Amino acid sequence: MTVALHRATADDLPAMATTDGRAFGIDYSEQDLTDLRLILDPDRFVLARDGGGGEVVGVAGSFPFEITPPGGVPITAEGVTWVSVAATHRRRGILRSMMGELHSGYAGAGTPLAVLAASEGGIYGRFGYGVATASRDVEIDRARAVLRADVPDPAGVRFADTEEVRERVPAIHRRWCAVQPGALSRPPRWWEFALLDRPHQRRGGTSRFHLLHADGYVGYRLDSGVCRVVDFFAVTEEARLALWRVLLRMDLVRTITTEAVADDDPLRWLLTDARAVRTTGVADGVWARVLDTPAVLAARRYAVEVDVVLQVDDPDGYAGGRFRVRGGPDGAECAPTEAAADLCLDVPALGAVAFGGTRAHTLARAGRLSADAPEVLGRFDAACAADREPYAGTHF
Repeated sequence: MTVALHRATADDLPAMATTDGRAFGIDYSEQDLTDLRLILDPDRFVLARDGGGGEVVGVAGSFPFEITPPGGVPITAEGVTWVSVAATHRRRGILRSMMGELHSGYAGAGTPLAVLAASEGGIYGRFGYGVATASRDVEIDRARAVLRADVPDPAGVRFADTEEVRERVPAIHRRWCAVQPGALSRPPRWWEFALLDRPHQRRGGTSRFHLLHADGYVGYRLDSGVCRVVDFFAVTEEARLALWRVLLRMDLVRTITTEAVADDDPLRWLLTDARAVRTTGVADGVWARVLDTPAVLAARRYAVEVDVVLQVDDPDGYAGGRFRVRGGPDGAECAPTEAAADLCLDVPALGAVAFGGTRAHTLARAGRLSADAPEVLGRFDAACAADREPYAGTHF
Protein backbone atom coordinates (compact mmCIF):
# COMPACT_ATOMS: atom_id res chain seq x y z
CA MET A 1 0.00 0.00 0.00
CA THR A 2 1.19 3.51 -0.77
CA VAL A 3 1.07 6.39 1.68
CA ALA A 4 0.83 10.03 0.61
CA LEU A 5 1.44 13.20 2.60
CA HIS A 6 -1.12 16.02 2.67
CA ARG A 7 -1.52 19.28 4.54
CA ALA A 8 -4.38 19.10 7.02
CA THR A 9 -7.53 21.20 6.85
CA ALA A 10 -10.00 22.16 9.55
CA ASP A 11 -12.22 19.24 8.53
CA ASP A 12 -9.40 16.79 9.30
CA LEU A 13 -9.25 17.52 13.03
CA PRO A 14 -11.54 14.61 14.09
CA ALA A 15 -9.45 12.13 12.07
CA MET A 16 -6.25 13.65 13.45
CA ALA A 17 -7.58 13.27 16.99
CA THR A 18 -8.51 9.64 16.34
CA THR A 19 -4.98 8.83 15.15
CA ASP A 20 -3.37 10.74 18.01
CA GLY A 21 -5.74 9.18 20.54
CA ARG A 22 -4.93 5.65 19.41
CA ALA A 23 -1.21 6.37 19.74
CA PHE A 24 -1.26 8.07 23.12
CA GLY A 25 -4.35 6.58 24.76
CA ILE A 26 -6.51 9.70 24.70
CA ASP A 27 -10.27 9.95 24.21
CA TYR A 28 -11.04 13.28 22.56
CA SER A 29 -14.60 14.53 23.11
CA GLU A 30 -16.39 17.00 20.90
CA GLN A 31 -15.70 19.64 23.55
CA ASP A 32 -12.01 18.75 23.43
CA LEU A 33 -11.96 19.28 19.67
CA THR A 34 -13.72 22.62 20.03
CA ASP A 35 -11.19 23.70 22.64
CA LEU A 36 -8.23 22.53 20.54
CA ARG A 37 -9.31 24.72 17.68
CA LEU A 38 -8.22 27.68 19.84
CA ILE A 39 -4.54 26.70 19.54
CA LEU A 40 -4.30 24.23 16.68
CA ASP A 41 -3.89 25.52 13.12
CA PRO A 42 -4.54 22.52 10.85
CA ASP A 43 -2.49 23.94 7.99
CA ARG A 44 0.59 23.62 10.22
CA PHE A 45 0.08 19.83 10.27
CA VAL A 46 1.08 17.09 7.86
CA LEU A 47 -1.09 13.98 7.48
CA ALA A 48 -0.03 10.64 6.07
CA ARG A 49 -2.96 9.00 4.30
CA ASP A 50 -3.21 5.35 3.34
CA GLY A 51 -3.52 5.11 -0.42
CA GLY A 52 -5.89 2.18 -0.01
CA GLY A 53 -8.69 4.26 1.46
CA GLY A 54 -7.48 7.67 2.50
CA GLU A 55 -7.43 6.83 6.21
CA VAL A 56 -5.14 9.06 8.28
CA VAL A 57 -2.30 6.82 9.47
CA GLY A 58 0.21 9.48 10.51
CA VAL A 59 0.12 12.98 12.02
CA ALA A 60 2.81 15.57 12.74
CA GLY A 61 2.60 19.33 13.13
CA SER A 62 3.63 22.24 15.28
CA PHE A 63 2.72 25.24 17.36
CA PRO A 64 4.49 28.59 16.84
CA PHE A 65 6.73 29.67 19.69
CA GLU A 66 9.70 31.79 20.59
CA ILE A 67 12.43 30.40 22.84
CA THR A 68 15.00 32.40 24.80
CA PRO A 69 18.72 31.54 24.49
CA PRO A 70 21.05 32.42 27.39
CA GLY A 71 21.11 36.19 27.79
CA GLY A 72 19.97 36.76 24.27
CA VAL A 73 17.23 37.62 21.84
CA PRO A 74 14.26 35.20 21.58
CA ILE A 75 14.48 32.82 18.63
CA THR A 76 11.52 31.84 16.49
CA ALA A 77 10.88 28.13 16.96
CA GLU A 78 8.36 25.56 15.79
CA GLY A 79 7.10 23.36 18.60
CA VAL A 80 6.66 19.96 16.94
CA THR A 81 3.74 18.04 18.42
CA TRP A 82 1.06 15.39 17.87
CA VAL A 83 3.61 13.12 16.18
CA SER A 84 2.30 9.60 15.69
CA VAL A 85 2.07 6.76 13.17
CA ALA A 86 -0.65 4.11 13.30
CA ALA A 87 0.49 0.74 14.64
CA THR A 88 -0.74 -0.84 11.38
CA HIS A 89 1.69 1.27 9.33
CA ARG A 90 4.92 1.22 11.34
CA ARG A 91 8.39 0.72 9.81
CA ARG A 92 7.46 2.15 6.42
CA GLY A 93 9.35 5.43 6.63
CA ILE A 94 6.21 7.45 7.37
CA LEU A 95 7.68 9.25 10.39
CA ARG A 96 10.85 10.17 8.50
CA SER A 97 8.78 11.48 5.59
CA MET A 98 6.62 13.63 7.87
CA MET A 99 9.57 15.01 9.81
CA GLY A 100 11.39 15.75 6.57
CA GLU A 101 8.37 17.60 5.24
CA LEU A 102 8.12 19.69 8.41
CA HIS A 103 11.83 20.47 8.66
CA SER A 104 12.17 21.46 5.01
CA GLY A 105 9.17 23.76 5.39
CA TYR A 106 10.58 25.39 8.51
CA ALA A 107 14.00 25.89 6.94
CA GLY A 108 12.46 27.26 3.77
CA ALA A 109 10.51 29.80 5.82
CA GLY A 110 13.67 30.92 7.63
CA THR A 111 12.77 29.38 11.00
CA PRO A 112 16.10 28.63 12.72
CA LEU A 113 14.95 26.07 15.27
CA ALA A 114 12.46 23.28 15.95
CA VAL A 115 11.72 21.99 19.44
CA LEU A 116 9.67 19.14 20.86
CA ALA A 117 8.90 17.11 23.97
CA ALA A 118 9.63 13.45 23.26
CA SER A 119 7.32 10.63 24.31
CA GLU A 120 10.21 8.19 23.81
CA GLY A 121 13.88 9.00 24.22
CA GLY A 122 15.19 6.86 21.37
CA ILE A 123 13.30 8.43 18.47
CA TYR A 124 14.33 12.00 17.82
CA GLY A 125 18.11 11.99 18.00
CA ARG A 126 18.19 10.53 14.51
CA PHE A 127 16.25 13.56 13.27
CA GLY A 128 18.83 15.96 14.73
CA TYR A 129 17.25 16.76 18.09
CA GLY A 130 19.28 17.09 21.28
CA VAL A 131 18.06 17.51 24.86
CA ALA A 132 18.17 21.23 25.68
CA THR A 133 16.26 21.44 28.98
CA ALA A 134 15.35 19.13 31.85
CA SER A 135 12.00 18.34 33.42
CA ARG A 136 12.05 17.76 37.18
CA ASP A 137 9.41 16.44 39.56
CA VAL A 138 9.78 18.19 42.90
CA GLU A 139 8.07 17.34 46.18
CA ILE A 140 8.11 19.64 49.20
CA ASP A 141 7.27 18.54 52.74
CA ARG A 142 5.41 21.69 53.70
CA ALA A 143 5.64 21.20 57.48
CA ARG A 144 9.44 20.88 57.31
CA ALA A 145 9.86 23.68 54.78
CA VAL A 146 10.54 26.51 57.23
CA LEU A 147 12.19 29.66 55.93
CA ARG A 148 15.25 30.90 57.78
CA ALA A 149 14.57 33.66 60.30
CA ASP A 150 16.71 36.13 58.35
CA VAL A 151 14.85 35.64 55.07
CA PRO A 152 12.88 38.81 54.27
CA ASP A 153 9.18 38.96 53.46
CA PRO A 154 8.71 41.01 50.26
CA ALA A 155 4.89 40.61 50.44
CA GLY A 156 2.82 41.81 47.46
CA VAL A 157 1.03 38.52 46.68
CA ARG A 158 -2.75 38.30 46.42
CA PHE A 159 -5.38 36.00 44.99
CA ALA A 160 -6.79 36.83 41.56
CA ASP A 161 -9.68 35.54 39.51
CA THR A 162 -9.34 34.00 36.07
CA GLU A 163 -10.37 37.15 34.23
CA GLU A 164 -7.66 39.23 35.88
CA VAL A 165 -5.11 36.52 35.17
CA ARG A 166 -6.13 36.53 31.51
CA GLU A 167 -5.59 40.30 31.38
CA ARG A 168 -2.38 40.68 33.41
CA VAL A 169 -0.39 37.46 33.53
CA PRO A 170 0.59 37.15 29.84
CA ALA A 171 2.63 40.36 30.13
CA ILE A 172 4.38 39.04 33.26
CA HIS A 173 5.11 35.80 31.45
CA ARG A 174 6.68 37.69 28.54
CA ARG A 175 8.95 39.51 30.98
CA TRP A 176 9.89 36.20 32.59
CA CYS A 177 10.69 34.66 29.20
CA ALA A 178 13.10 37.51 28.53
CA VAL A 179 15.31 36.52 31.50
CA GLN A 180 14.86 32.73 31.60
CA PRO A 181 17.02 30.62 29.26
CA GLY A 182 14.99 27.99 27.45
CA ALA A 183 11.65 29.69 28.19
CA LEU A 184 8.91 29.16 25.62
CA SER A 185 6.53 31.97 24.75
CA ARG A 186 2.77 31.59 25.00
CA PRO A 187 0.66 33.14 22.24
CA PRO A 188 -2.61 34.78 23.39
CA ARG A 189 -4.67 31.81 22.24
CA TRP A 190 -2.50 29.54 24.38
CA TRP A 191 -3.52 31.43 27.52
CA GLU A 192 -7.16 31.26 26.50
CA PHE A 193 -6.86 27.49 26.11
CA ALA A 194 -4.97 26.94 29.39
CA LEU A 195 -7.42 29.01 31.42
CA LEU A 196 -10.45 27.07 30.21
CA ASP A 197 -9.66 24.78 33.15
CA ARG A 198 -11.75 21.85 31.94
CA PRO A 199 -12.32 18.92 34.35
CA HIS A 200 -9.85 16.64 32.52
CA GLN A 201 -7.16 19.31 32.95
CA ARG A 202 -7.66 19.12 36.71
CA ARG A 203 -6.79 15.41 36.99
CA GLY A 204 -8.91 14.93 40.08
CA GLY A 205 -7.95 18.20 41.75
CA THR A 206 -9.79 21.46 42.25
CA SER A 207 -10.13 24.17 39.67
CA ARG A 208 -7.04 26.33 39.27
CA PHE A 209 -6.35 28.92 41.98
CA HIS A 210 -4.26 31.96 41.11
CA LEU A 211 -1.61 33.81 43.11
CA LEU A 212 -0.60 37.11 41.56
CA HIS A 213 2.37 39.37 42.17
CA ALA A 214 3.34 42.40 40.10
CA ASP A 215 6.37 40.39 38.94
CA GLY A 216 5.21 36.80 39.19
CA TYR A 217 2.43 34.24 39.09
CA VAL A 218 1.52 30.85 40.52
CA GLY A 219 -1.33 28.64 39.34
CA TYR A 220 -2.13 25.65 41.55
CA ARG A 221 -4.74 23.04 42.42
CA LEU A 222 -5.56 21.32 45.72
CA ASP A 223 -6.06 17.57 45.90
CA SER A 224 -6.54 15.81 49.26
CA GLY A 225 -3.86 17.67 51.17
CA VAL A 226 -1.58 18.08 48.16
CA CYS A 227 -0.94 21.42 46.47
CA ARG A 228 -0.13 20.75 42.82
CA VAL A 229 1.64 23.77 41.33
CA VAL A 230 1.01 23.85 37.58
CA ASP A 231 2.56 27.24 36.80
CA PHE A 232 5.28 29.17 38.61
CA PHE A 233 7.26 32.01 37.10
CA ALA A 234 8.82 35.07 38.66
CA VAL A 235 10.64 37.93 36.94
CA THR A 236 12.44 39.02 40.11
CA GLU A 237 13.84 37.18 43.12
CA GLU A 238 11.59 39.26 45.38
CA ALA A 239 8.53 37.95 43.54
CA ARG A 240 9.84 34.38 43.70
CA LEU A 241 10.36 34.59 47.47
CA ALA A 242 6.99 36.25 48.05
CA LEU A 243 5.16 33.53 46.08
CA TRP A 244 6.98 30.71 47.90
CA ARG A 245 6.11 32.30 51.26
CA VAL A 246 2.40 32.12 50.45
CA LEU A 247 2.58 28.53 49.21
CA LEU A 248 4.43 27.44 52.35
CA ARG A 249 1.78 29.05 54.59
CA MET A 250 -1.05 26.75 53.47
CA ASP A 251 -1.68 24.99 56.80
CA LEU A 252 -3.97 22.24 55.50
CA VAL A 253 -1.46 21.23 52.82
CA ARG A 254 0.92 18.37 53.62
CA THR A 255 2.84 18.27 50.35
CA ILE A 256 3.56 20.64 47.48
CA THR A 257 4.35 18.99 44.15
CA THR A 258 5.44 20.63 40.94
CA GLU A 259 7.25 20.32 37.62
CA ALA A 260 7.22 24.09 37.31
CA VAL A 261 10.59 24.95 38.84
CA ALA A 262 14.13 24.31 37.70
CA ASP A 263 16.70 22.49 39.82
CA ASP A 264 18.54 25.72 40.56
CA ASP A 265 15.53 27.38 42.17
CA PRO A 266 16.99 28.85 45.40
CA LEU A 267 14.17 27.59 47.64
CA ARG A 268 16.16 24.83 49.38
CA TRP A 269 18.85 27.36 50.29
CA LEU A 270 16.23 29.57 51.94
CA LEU A 271 15.05 26.83 54.32
CA THR A 272 16.29 25.68 57.71
CA ASP A 273 16.07 22.11 56.37
CA ALA A 274 17.06 21.80 52.72
CA ARG A 275 15.89 18.17 52.68
CA ALA A 276 12.30 19.40 52.77
CA VAL A 277 12.69 19.94 49.01
CA ARG A 278 13.16 16.66 47.19
CA THR A 279 13.61 15.92 43.50
CA THR A 280 11.56 12.78 42.86
CA GLY A 281 12.28 12.45 39.16
CA VAL A 282 14.37 13.92 36.37
CA ALA A 283 13.64 13.53 32.66
CA ASP A 284 14.45 15.26 29.42
CA GLY A 285 12.37 18.37 28.81
CA VAL A 286 12.55 20.25 25.52
CA TRP A 287 14.62 18.83 22.67
CA ALA A 288 16.09 21.31 20.17
CA ARG A 289 16.80 20.80 16.47
CA VAL A 290 18.99 23.53 15.01
CA LEU A 291 18.08 24.40 11.41
CA ASP A 292 20.18 27.57 11.04
CA THR A 293 23.43 27.44 12.99
CA PRO A 294 24.51 31.10 12.58
CA ALA A 295 21.08 32.40 13.62
CA VAL A 296 20.95 30.27 16.78
CA LEU A 297 24.53 30.83 17.96
CA ALA A 298 24.49 34.57 17.24
CA ALA A 299 21.23 35.07 19.15
CA ARG A 300 22.69 34.12 22.52
CA ARG A 301 25.23 35.71 24.84
CA TYR A 302 28.34 33.96 26.13
CA ALA A 303 29.63 33.96 29.71
CA VAL A 304 33.20 34.76 28.67
CA GLU A 305 34.77 35.97 25.45
CA VAL A 306 35.08 33.20 22.88
CA ASP A 307 36.40 32.94 19.32
CA VAL A 308 36.10 29.42 17.98
CA VAL A 309 35.46 27.58 14.70
CA LEU A 310 32.88 24.80 14.85
CA GLN A 311 32.44 21.94 12.39
CA VAL A 312 28.80 20.85 12.61
CA ASP A 313 27.77 17.48 11.20
CA ASP A 314 24.17 17.44 9.95
CA PRO A 315 23.31 14.55 7.59
CA ASP A 316 20.13 16.35 6.54
CA GLY A 317 22.08 19.44 5.53
CA TYR A 318 20.18 22.18 7.33
CA ALA A 319 22.67 23.17 10.05
CA GLY A 320 25.85 21.53 8.82
CA GLY A 321 29.06 23.28 7.86
CA ARG A 322 31.94 25.18 9.39
CA PHE A 323 31.19 28.33 11.38
CA ARG A 324 33.19 30.90 13.30
CA VAL A 325 31.59 32.02 16.55
CA ARG A 326 32.85 35.21 18.18
CA GLY A 327 31.13 36.65 21.19
CA GLY A 328 30.91 37.35 24.86
CA PRO A 329 28.59 38.86 27.49
CA ASP A 330 27.64 41.78 25.22
CA GLY A 331 26.67 39.85 22.09
CA ALA A 332 27.88 37.47 19.42
CA GLU A 333 28.21 36.85 15.72
CA CYS A 334 28.41 33.62 13.78
CA ALA A 335 29.14 33.10 10.09
CA PRO A 336 30.38 30.38 7.71
CA THR A 337 34.16 30.15 7.38
CA GLU A 338 36.86 28.21 5.56
CA ALA A 339 39.19 28.32 8.57
CA ALA A 340 40.29 25.10 10.25
CA ALA A 341 37.86 23.74 12.82
CA ASP A 342 38.69 23.93 16.53
CA LEU A 343 35.72 21.81 17.62
CA CYS A 344 33.60 19.18 15.85
CA LEU A 345 30.13 18.13 16.97
CA ASP A 346 26.94 16.65 15.59
CA VAL A 347 23.71 18.61 15.31
CA PRO A 348 21.97 16.97 18.33
CA ALA A 349 24.96 18.03 20.46
CA LEU A 350 24.67 21.54 19.05
CA GLY A 351 21.02 21.69 20.14
CA ALA A 352 21.99 20.51 23.62
CA VAL A 353 24.84 22.95 24.18
CA ALA A 354 23.16 25.99 22.59
CA PHE A 355 20.94 26.68 25.63
CA GLY A 356 23.56 26.11 28.31
CA GLY A 357 21.94 23.09 29.92
CA THR A 358 24.55 20.56 28.80
CA ARG A 359 28.27 21.09 29.24
CA ALA A 360 30.58 20.81 26.27
CA HIS A 361 32.92 18.75 28.47
CA THR A 362 30.11 16.24 29.05
CA LEU A 363 29.45 15.94 25.32
CA ALA A 364 33.17 15.47 24.69
CA ARG A 365 33.33 12.65 27.22
CA ALA A 366 30.38 11.02 25.43
CA GLY A 367 32.11 11.27 22.04
CA ARG A 368 29.55 13.74 20.66
CA LEU A 369 32.05 16.61 20.52
CA SER A 370 35.79 16.67 19.90
CA ALA A 371 38.40 19.42 20.26
CA ASP A 372 41.93 19.83 18.98
CA ALA A 373 43.14 21.21 22.30
CA PRO A 374 41.88 20.92 25.91
CA GLU A 375 42.13 24.67 26.42
CA VAL A 376 39.82 25.32 23.44
CA LEU A 377 37.27 22.90 24.85
CA GLY A 378 37.54 24.53 28.27
CA ARG A 379 37.05 28.01 26.87
CA PHE A 380 34.04 26.94 24.79
CA ASP A 381 32.55 25.11 27.77
CA ALA A 382 32.90 28.17 30.00
CA ALA A 383 31.49 30.48 27.33
CA CYS A 384 28.35 28.40 26.78
CA ALA A 385 27.39 28.27 30.45
CA ALA A 386 24.09 29.98 31.31
CA ASP A 387 23.49 32.00 34.47
CA ARG A 388 20.63 29.68 35.37
CA GLU A 389 19.37 26.26 34.33
CA PRO A 390 17.38 26.42 31.09
CA TYR A 391 13.70 25.71 31.69
CA ALA A 392 10.86 25.82 29.16
CA GLY A 393 7.87 26.34 31.46
CA THR A 394 5.28 25.34 28.87
CA HIS A 395 4.11 21.83 27.94
CA PHE A 396 2.99 21.19 24.39
